[in-house]
Amino acid sequence: MHPMLDARRTKIDFADITAPIGRDRFFSAFWTRQAVHLRQDGRTFDDYFGWEALNAILNAGDLVFPKIKVSRSDSPIPSEEFTTGGRVDPRAVLSLFQDGASFGVTGADSYWAPLRSVVDSFYDELLESVHTNVYCSPPHTQGFQCHFDLHEVFVLQVEGEKHWRVYRPTTDAPVQGWRPEDAPGASTEPYLDVILRKGDILYVPRGHWHYAVVEDSISLHVTVGVTCRKGTAFLDWLINELSGDATWRQNAPLMSSSTSGGTFTSPADLAGWGGALRRSLIEKLAEADLFERFCKDVLGGIQPTHNVEMPIQVTADLPVAAFVFERPVGRRHFISDCGQRAVAVTVGGSEIRLEGVDPGLVKTIFDSDSFTLAEVRASHPDVPVDDVSELIAELVRSGLLLARHRD
Repeated sequence: MHPMLDARRTKIDFADITAPIGRDRFFSAFWTRQAVHLRQDGRTFDDYFGWEALNAILNAGDLVFPKIKVSRSDSPIPSEEFTTGGRVDPRAVLSLFQDGASFGVTGADSYWAPLRSVVDSFYDELLESVHTNVYCSPPHTQGFQCHFDLHEVFVLQVEGEKHWRVYRPTTDAPVQGWRPEDAPGASTEPYLDVILRKGDILYVPRGHWHYAVVEDSISLHVTVGVTCRKGTAFLDWLINELSGDATWRQNAPLMSSSTSGGTFTSPADLAGWGGALRRSLIEKLAEADLFERFCKDVLGGIQPTHNVEMPIQVTADLPVAAFVFERPVGRRHFISDCGQRAVAVTVGGSEIRLEGVDPGLVKTIFDSDSFTLAEVRASHPDVPVDDVSELIAELVRSGLLLARHRD
């Protein structure tokens, strides 16, 4: 069986990730500000990744370069040394590992379903782009030289121990890669110097220099990278807003024109064009609800994960009472009361209009992360059970709810 088809369902909450300090303190004190070592007694990642998972991925026979990369002392090893016919040869990877090389698997959650639940927990909390890499290193090796990343980094130590050092950024919120000559020197003291043990988590903000050295045993860790929207996302959205004004759609004055001596458009034409654009931009930026609309469009356009569930979504008569219903990971919704017992729900960039329904019932359903038919009925005892069942079934068929068999 391909490892992605592993039938186990595991869940992890973002609160588990930020333990023991808690979600609120993590965001107020550390997020994008400084690295933090999170050690929670008894925490492991055995349900999500481990040696079994790594072996299954390596032995599946469908890995190709660059999905897996091998390096020694921060120098990449040519793919010809560990691939055959374009596919990764796990025996060659093992041989290189025994000779002191480290290797990493890019997008490992695509190959191991339980690890996907870790990605889901980050995506559901942050609503930003999330990716995972898995790294395995032999004892007493340093995988990468001191560097920084252009995204937020969470290191989940799965097995072994690794010594991490984190240094202050030299550039605030960088968007370009690092240069070796800018790295902290040997005399610079790290502001965080910790050994990650099994079950530990290290958060490193974007731009903070860091490197790690494996301790006495083989290290296996998962790196979760989070690439967040920047302020330029608002500018990208604003371009579409401004295009509604013909001022922005018209041709710019020609930079070369016979009326201005064959060199440039007259200063008056350029000034007039610039003035019209400036006035339009000022008027747009003065709109009181501009940023609110931007945020709503961003949230409404975020695509949930796990939109397709076969065969439940195509089942004609869904036995609603037999299931627990959940919202898809990453789903954010907006409900509009259209009057006359009609409701419009916007989610994942699309809108569904529900006729003949109680708006309060719809709100109860979409405000719940998980619920049963009985729980909804208890909140709305005056609504006929057939009406509730049909509404839930329609939302499942539309991909706006997920159905799980009750234990």
